[in-house]
Amino acid sequence: MDLKRILVAVNPLTSRDAAFERALAIARASGAELYLLHAVPVNERFSFAAAERLERMAELRRRAEDAGVRVDTSEQHGDPADIIELHAHARGVDLIVMGGDTPRGWRRRDRSMVAERVIRRTDVPTLIAAGPAADSPSAFRHVLVAVDLSPASTDVLGAAAAVTARQARPMTVLHTVTTVEAADAVQSRGRWIVPEYRTHLLNDARRAVREIVAAVRGSVATRVQVSTGPTAGTILETAADMDADLVVVGRSRGFSILGSTALRVLRRSDRSLLVIPSVTRPHVARQRAA
Repeated sequence: MDLKRILVAVNPLTSRDAAFERALAIARASGAELYLLHAVPVNERFSFAAAERLERMAELRRRAEDAGVRVDTSEQHGDPADIIELHAHARGVDLIVMGGDTPRGWRRRDRSMVAERVIRRTDVPTLIAAGPAADSPSAFRHVLVAVDLSPASTDVLGAAAAVTARQARPMTVLHTVTTVEAADAVQSRGRWIVPEYRTHLLNDARRAVREIVAAVRGSVATRVQVSTGPTAGTILETAADMDADLVVVGRSRGFSILGSTALRVLRRSDRSLLVIPSVTRPHVARQRAA
């Protein structure tokens, strides 16, 4: 994953913006150009707090320029998800960064609504940055990458390495085997999966994960973990156990309306989440190659 253009949806009325802080750190490390986008919701007048917005956007621009990052800014009035999708495709960006703060009084499910719509509508890798930024270092310290052993798994791991600037701290690469029970699960009398076969499946999965790690270009420090159980639940439990500040998951092309692993993790976690689509739309690929 080569980062050249990063779109960050900012909130200029917030004193510390987690999405901007994360996007700026990634842009500095990768040399990418930064697009600052503010979508004024349709239920607010575009003139509301306009002076404060313009001053804050100018401040964010100065911070990016002082950090040596090329930057452009834009504001638009309308539905936030529609505007983010429009600008992401028009600019041919390689990464979308959005905030993940939960407004006071909102349920966790509410906080994911705009992010979920963006993830559903675009084939651009999307980072939902958890806040508050004031308590977050510029670099991710504990990264959990979930892979499913499909051909897209190398893209997921490569994107994780690009966004974290290939930090020296090892990333945990997790694969969940859902075809066998956990070791302490209650076995039915007629269960044919004997312990030896279960061990064979887990060892085979570990070898497959190591092959994925070896296929990613460059030096990526990793530790491999294979677990059993429901995929989304296992990812959430592992993220909690290791105190992950970034979870990376893939997004299949089918993307069920009832939800996918990516959406289940988004809805149930307050951690930063990077969602990597398995395909790229042809018109976006042509724009990037231009």
